[in-house]
Amino acid sequence: MDDPIQRHPTRAEQLDIITSVIAETTRPGAAVLDIGCGTGYFEHLLAEKRDDLAVTGVDMNEASLAAAAERFDGRGDYQWVKGDLRAPGEISLPRADYRVAVTCLTFHDLADVEKQAVMSWITGHLARDGMFVLMDRIRLTEPVLFGSQIALWNRLERVHGFTMRAADSFEAYEADMASNNRPARLVDYQTWFHEAGMVSQLLHLHGNIMVMAAARL
Repeated sequence: MDDPIQRHPTRAEQLDIITSVIAETTRPGAAVLDIGCGTGYFEHLLAEKRDDLAVTGVDMNEASLAAAAERFDGRGDYQWVKGDLRAPGEISLPRADYRVAVTCLTFHDLADVEKQAVMSWITGHLARDGMFVLMDRIRLTEPVLFGSQIALWNRLERVHGFTMRAADSFEAYEADMASNNRPARLVDYQTWFHEAGMVSQLLHLHGNIMVMAAARL
Protein backbone atom coordinates (compact mmCIF):
# COMPACT_ATOMS: atom_id res chain seq x y z
CA MET A 1 0.00 0.00 0.00
CA ASP A 2 1.41 3.38 -1.02
CA ASP A 3 1.39 6.32 1.37
CA PRO A 4 -1.59 8.51 0.42
CA ILE A 5 0.27 11.59 1.68
CA GLN A 6 3.14 12.51 -0.60
CA ARG A 7 5.90 15.13 -0.34
CA HIS A 8 6.53 14.49 3.34
CA PRO A 9 10.14 13.33 3.78
CA THR A 10 10.05 12.87 7.57
CA ARG A 11 6.78 10.92 7.63
CA ALA A 12 8.10 7.41 6.90
CA GLU A 13 10.62 7.53 9.73
CA GLN A 14 8.17 9.00 12.22
CA LEU A 15 5.41 6.50 11.37
CA ASP A 16 7.96 3.72 11.83
CA ILE A 17 8.82 5.18 15.24
CA ILE A 18 5.15 5.27 16.27
CA THR A 19 4.35 1.75 15.09
CA SER A 20 7.52 0.45 16.75
CA VAL A 21 6.56 2.06 20.06
CA ILE A 22 3.07 0.58 19.89
CA ALA A 23 4.36 -2.85 18.82
CA GLU A 24 6.84 -3.03 21.68
CA THR A 25 4.64 -1.67 24.49
CA THR A 26 1.28 -3.41 24.00
CA ARG A 27 0.10 -6.83 25.06
CA PRO A 28 -1.66 -9.24 22.66
CA GLY A 29 -5.19 -8.17 21.80
CA ALA A 30 -4.71 -4.62 23.09
CA ALA A 31 -7.06 -1.98 21.70
CA VAL A 32 -5.70 0.82 19.51
CA LEU A 33 -7.61 3.96 18.52
CA ASP A 34 -6.56 5.79 15.34
CA ILE A 35 -7.94 9.32 15.09
CA GLY A 36 -8.03 10.45 11.46
CA CYS A 37 -7.40 6.99 10.03
CA GLY A 38 -8.07 7.87 6.40
CA THR A 39 -7.87 4.81 4.15
CA GLY A 40 -5.96 2.72 6.71
CA TYR A 41 -2.34 3.38 5.82
CA PHE A 42 -1.28 3.53 9.46
CA GLU A 43 -3.10 0.26 10.13
CA HIS A 44 -1.25 -1.28 7.18
CA LEU A 45 2.09 -0.30 8.74
CA LEU A 46 1.09 -1.39 12.24
CA ALA A 47 -0.15 -4.79 11.03
CA GLU A 48 3.29 -5.46 9.56
CA LYS A 49 4.67 -5.34 13.11
CA ARG A 50 1.71 -6.56 15.16
CA ASP A 51 -1.20 -8.44 13.62
CA ASP A 52 -2.88 -9.23 16.95
CA LEU A 53 -4.20 -5.81 17.96
CA ALA A 54 -7.83 -4.63 17.97
CA VAL A 55 -8.07 -1.37 16.02
CA THR A 56 -10.75 1.31 15.86
CA GLY A 57 -10.28 3.87 13.10
CA VAL A 58 -12.12 7.19 13.15
CA ASP A 59 -12.47 9.54 10.19
CA MET A 60 -15.02 12.05 8.92
CA ASN A 61 -14.66 10.95 5.29
CA GLU A 62 -17.06 8.13 4.44
CA ALA A 63 -15.17 7.21 1.25
CA SER A 64 -11.93 6.83 3.20
CA LEU A 65 -13.63 4.67 5.82
CA ALA A 66 -15.15 2.49 3.11
CA ALA A 67 -11.72 2.02 1.52
CA ALA A 68 -10.22 1.08 4.90
CA ALA A 69 -13.03 -1.37 5.62
CA GLU A 70 -12.55 -3.00 2.22
CA ARG A 71 -8.79 -3.21 2.72
CA PHE A 72 -9.22 -5.00 6.05
CA ASP A 73 -12.29 -7.00 5.10
CA GLY A 74 -12.61 -10.08 7.27
CA ARG A 75 -10.84 -8.53 10.23
CA GLY A 76 -13.54 -8.58 12.89
CA ASP A 77 -11.18 -6.89 15.35
CA TYR A 78 -10.91 -3.82 13.09
CA GLN A 79 -13.78 -1.33 13.34
CA TRP A 80 -14.38 1.90 11.42
CA VAL A 81 -16.30 4.83 12.89
CA LYS A 82 -17.41 8.05 11.23
CA GLY A 83 -16.65 11.07 13.37
CA ASP A 84 -15.79 14.75 13.18
CA LEU A 85 -13.03 15.86 15.55
CA ARG A 86 -14.62 19.29 15.72
CA ALA A 87 -17.40 17.60 17.74
CA PRO A 88 -15.68 14.73 19.59
CA GLY A 89 -18.52 14.30 22.07
CA GLU A 90 -20.76 13.14 19.22
CA ILE A 91 -18.39 10.32 18.18
CA SER A 92 -19.61 6.94 19.41
CA LEU A 93 -16.70 4.59 20.08
CA PRO A 94 -17.16 0.87 20.76
CA ARG A 95 -15.08 0.96 23.96
CA ALA A 96 -13.48 3.22 26.58
CA ASP A 97 -10.38 1.22 27.49
CA TYR A 98 -7.97 1.80 24.61
CA ARG A 99 -4.37 0.98 25.44
CA VAL A 100 -3.12 3.37 22.77
CA ALA A 101 -4.63 6.27 20.85
CA VAL A 102 -2.74 7.75 17.94
CA THR A 103 -3.23 10.59 15.50
CA CYS A 104 -0.96 11.58 12.62
CA LEU A 105 -1.07 15.01 11.00
CA THR A 106 -4.65 15.83 11.90
CA PHE A 107 -4.40 18.26 14.79
CA HIS A 108 -3.15 21.23 12.74
CA ASP A 109 -6.55 21.19 11.02
CA LEU A 110 -8.24 22.06 14.33
CA ALA A 111 -8.54 25.31 16.24
CA ASP A 112 -6.71 25.33 19.56
CA VAL A 113 -9.89 24.96 21.59
CA GLU A 114 -10.83 21.98 19.41
CA LYS A 115 -7.42 20.40 19.95
CA GLN A 116 -7.92 20.63 23.70
CA ALA A 117 -11.42 19.16 23.48
CA VAL A 118 -10.15 16.17 21.50
CA MET A 119 -7.30 15.61 23.95
CA SER A 120 -9.73 15.53 26.87
CA TRP A 121 -12.08 13.24 24.95
CA ILE A 122 -9.25 10.84 24.14
CA THR A 123 -8.14 10.81 27.79
CA GLY A 124 -11.63 9.65 28.75
CA HIS A 125 -11.37 6.71 26.34
CA LEU A 126 -7.98 5.45 27.46
CA ALA A 127 -7.37 2.68 29.94
CA ARG A 128 -5.57 3.66 33.11
CA ASP A 129 -1.93 4.35 32.11
CA GLY A 130 -3.04 4.22 28.45
CA MET A 131 -0.91 6.16 25.97
CA PHE A 132 -1.76 8.83 23.40
CA VAL A 133 0.80 9.32 20.60
CA LEU A 134 0.51 12.55 18.64
CA MET A 135 2.36 13.33 15.42
CA ASP A 136 1.89 16.80 14.01
CA ARG A 137 3.47 20.05 13.00
CA ILE A 138 4.47 22.49 15.68
CA ARG A 139 4.24 26.22 15.15
CA LEU A 140 7.42 28.17 14.48
CA THR A 141 7.48 31.34 16.56
CA GLU A 142 10.94 32.93 16.45
CA PRO A 143 11.71 35.07 13.37
CA VAL A 144 15.38 35.37 14.29
CA LEU A 145 15.77 31.58 14.06
CA PHE A 146 13.74 31.08 10.89
CA GLY A 147 16.87 30.88 8.77
CA SER A 148 17.72 27.58 10.45
CA GLN A 149 14.34 26.19 9.41
CA ILE A 150 14.96 27.25 5.82
CA ALA A 151 18.31 25.46 5.97
CA LEU A 152 16.56 22.31 7.18
CA TRP A 153 13.99 22.45 4.39
CA ASN A 154 16.82 22.92 1.90
CA ARG A 155 18.61 19.86 3.33
CA LEU A 156 15.46 17.76 3.08
CA GLU A 157 15.18 18.68 -0.58
CA ARG A 158 18.82 17.79 -1.23
CA VAL A 159 18.53 14.44 0.57
CA HIS A 160 15.04 13.38 -0.48
CA GLY A 161 14.44 15.36 -3.65
CA PHE A 162 11.52 17.23 -2.13
CA THR A 163 10.44 19.03 1.02
CA MET A 164 7.01 19.25 2.62
CA ARG A 165 6.93 23.02 2.97
CA ALA A 166 9.04 26.06 2.19
CA ALA A 167 8.98 29.81 2.78
CA ASP A 168 11.51 32.50 1.98
CA SER A 169 10.90 34.43 5.20
CA PHE A 170 9.11 34.20 8.53
CA GLU A 171 6.55 36.68 7.23
CA ALA A 172 5.83 34.40 4.27
CA TYR A 173 5.51 31.43 6.63
CA GLU A 174 3.01 33.32 8.79
CA ALA A 175 1.04 34.49 5.75
CA ASP A 176 0.72 30.87 4.56
CA MET A 177 -1.21 29.88 7.69
CA ALA A 178 -4.74 29.10 6.52
CA SER A 179 -7.85 28.40 8.56
CA ASN A 180 -7.16 24.66 8.25
CA ASN A 181 -3.43 24.96 8.96
CA ARG A 182 -3.10 25.94 12.61
CA PRO A 183 -0.17 24.14 14.24
CA ALA A 184 0.25 24.73 17.96
CA ARG A 185 3.47 25.41 19.83
CA LEU A 186 5.30 22.60 21.59
CA VAL A 187 4.77 24.32 24.93
CA ASP A 188 1.02 24.49 24.22
CA TYR A 189 0.82 20.72 23.79
CA GLN A 190 2.75 20.17 27.01
CA THR A 191 0.34 22.45 28.86
CA TRP A 192 -2.77 20.92 27.31
CA PHE A 193 -1.69 17.36 28.10
CA HIS A 194 -1.18 18.36 31.72
CA GLU A 195 -4.61 20.01 31.85
CA ALA A 196 -6.15 16.85 30.36
CA GLY A 197 -4.71 14.76 33.20
CA MET A 198 -1.78 13.29 31.30
CA VAL A 199 1.99 13.35 31.55
CA SER A 200 3.82 13.92 28.27
CA GLN A 201 7.20 13.31 26.72
CA LEU A 202 8.69 14.30 23.37
CA LEU A 203 9.75 11.15 21.48
CA HIS A 204 11.03 12.60 18.22
CA LEU A 205 11.41 15.96 16.56
CA HIS A 206 12.54 16.63 13.00
CA GLY A 207 12.39 20.30 12.18
CA ASN A 208 8.83 21.33 12.93
CA ILE A 209 7.30 17.81 12.86
CA MET A 210 7.05 16.17 16.28
CA VAL A 211 6.06 12.85 17.79
CA MET A 212 4.88 13.26 21.38
CA ALA A 213 3.58 10.62 23.76
CA ALA A 214 1.35 11.17 26.77
CA ALA A 215 0.05 8.76 29.40
CA ARG A 216 -3.15 8.95 31.37
CA LEU A 217 -2.54 9.23 35.10
